[in-house]
Amino acid sequence: MSEPNQTWRSFSRLCTLFIPNEWLMWAGETDEQKQAWREKVALCVIMLVANASFLGFGGLISTFSCANEDQSFDLTIESLMKSLSDSVNHENPTCRALNITTIGIMFVVFAILLIQCICSILYLVRFGRTYCKAVRGEQFQTAKVIVTVPCYNEGEEELKKTIDSVRDESYPKDKKLLLFIADGNIKGKNNDGKDNYDTTPAILSDLLGYKRTGNDPIYSCDSTGYETGDNGEKTPVGNRAKVYHGTTKEGLNYMVIEKCGRPIEGDSGNRGKRDSQIILLQLLNKIQHNQKHRLLPESPRYRGLNELETAIQDCLRKSDFPLKSDQYGERDGLDEVKYLMAVDADTRLGTDSITQMVYSMEAKPRTLALCGETKVENKDDSLVTKLQVFEYYTNHGLKKAFESIFGTVTCLPGCFTMYRLFDARDSNTSPEPLFACDYVYDRYAKNDAVIETLHEKNLYKLGEDRMLTTLLLEKWRQMHLKYVPEAHCYTIVPNKLRVLKSQRRRWINSTFHNILYLMRVDLGGVCCCSMKFVVILDMIGTLILPGSYLYMVIMIYNAIVNHSQVATYTLLVLGFSVFVQLIGPLLRLKFKYLWYAFIYYLVGIPVFYFYLPVYSFWHLDDFSWGATRVIAADDSKKASTVDALDEEQGSCEGDN
Repeated sequence: MSEPNQTWRSFSRLCTLFIPNEWLMWAGETDEQKQAWREKVALCVIMLVANASFLGFGGLISTFSCANEDQSFDLTIESLMKSLSDSVNHENPTCRALNITTIGIMFVVFAILLIQCICSILYLVRFGRTYCKAVRGEQFQTAKVIVTVPCYNEGEEELKKTIDSVRDESYPKDKKLLLFIADGNIKGKNNDGKDNYDTTPAILSDLLGYKRTGNDPIYSCDSTGYETGDNGEKTPVGNRAKVYHGTTKEGLNYMVIEKCGRPIEGDSGNRGKRDSQIILLQLLNKIQHNQKHRLLPESPRYRGLNELETAIQDCLRKSDFPLKSDQYGERDGLDEVKYLMAVDADTRLGTDSITQMVYSMEAKPRTLALCGETKVENKDDSLVTKLQVFEYYTNHGLKKAFESIFGTVTCLPGCFTMYRLFDARDSNTSPEPLFACDYVYDRYAKNDAVIETLHEKNLYKLGEDRMLTTLLLEKWRQMHLKYVPEAHCYTIVPNKLRVLKSQRRRWINSTFHNILYLMRVDLGGVCCCSMKFVVILDMIGTLILPGSYLYMVIMIYNAIVNHSQVATYTLLVLGFSVFVQLIGPLLRLKFKYLWYAFIYYLVGIPVFYFYLPVYSFWHLDDFSWGATRVIAADDSKKASTVDALDEEQGSCEGDN
């Protein structure tokens, strides 16, 4: 074990008062679960100290020690400048230091908000990059795209919506292939809590028009799962799957990979969403490695395909979607699959989403991956869904637009992202693997048996989409990760608080740990003028989310009751942040978003800034997918023979 890990483990034992493992019955049965509980407590201690310090020095001291009863509440420029001078020259040294620090922080926050506002406006008014059929023609619509959809327990309504949206999207049908990866033969529940009429693979069979029989070929493959022996040793295990392919009556090419597990597992081959992604990632890695080095099967460096990969490659060739032209590496750019698109099974694509994404990729060869805008489809289902509408809008229109200016979008959501498979700009050399290069594949395809720490589990089990994005940023710094607002999709968001809690627990915890990882990645820039500086601010902001909400309440009190100058400036910055978030809907004449913004500010702020972070931080050692994906009672018994299954059950959603 490395020295930093050993130091962290010792600190976690100190924070839990060196309680013996034998006494930690509530933390779990294994030593690994008990260590995760200790690390959770240690992180919670750090967060508590950070929030208490922030509130104590930034709020309470200024409230009770630095109040200025004689100052009138005046917002004129002259009065504000005078109060600013009084604040930085306060007679109390402690108050003077606090005022200067607070004003400095406000200046940084104001500058970032201003830049985000400018970026948002630039993305709203840009017309040059939008695909225009009349001007551009259709010559770029020759690149072949595989649209991958990992699924687990979805029902007919969700799957049909996704299939129809991919089929009806404007990109030519013969240039796109829909690839479903069914994570086990699972029967789920619909949004009303009722059991689906059949398992997800059976529903796919009905919708796409292929037949399943008991004699269908079964192919062995690798997996991320493992088994625990009698002595506690972890042994990686493989998996098995079936493959179906064909063309729908409307002319859409499709393929279905159905994990069916080893014989001991019955019909369940559930290994989680990351495992589904790795099936295709591993195939691409092997094929592109052999193609890059022009290796033949007899070469010792040749990477051979397993049974499932061979079956997938054969089906792709039969569908005229080859991952390479022939075994000798000779290339024909119009025949190969150039792009891989990731879509969730409950996502509905916009009518020209793939077209917009491919055009953006073709227009800028240095773009490695890009995402579009994800919108809420069930806006008015409940108060919980209404709270999320404006949040989704600002996360894309502000945060992703800001990051895209620098070409470093830090989270490409698994529900709506397109990846470039290889770099073929130099026609004199073999194409360079990008998405499935050795660096990304080796780090992302870890077996669950070697993922032991609390930090790694949050990265790989809960935040796989963020982790994949981070690895791409880490390896391909010269390439760009972009946001294309012209491409959009619609997703179903949680309509009940218990489901929202489960989702945001995963998002908040995985985001925090991913930001910790991002801090060691070179994102370009210098000091404060760099994305790493923004990442550090994100980390601090995530750490003190509960304290920031209480701080806002204290500042409102100080400004109104104590007439605090600094509190007044703080409220002005908060007011500017509201203006920045509202400028997008105003410029786009989407006035209904103002109603959702009102609900968000009135009810959503305490929920998203206080309640959900506190709940998430205390459940840092919970790696399940909770209430987001529920399966029928009869199927819950089938996914228990591989230890990794219970932790990743139903992982079909990406991080936004």
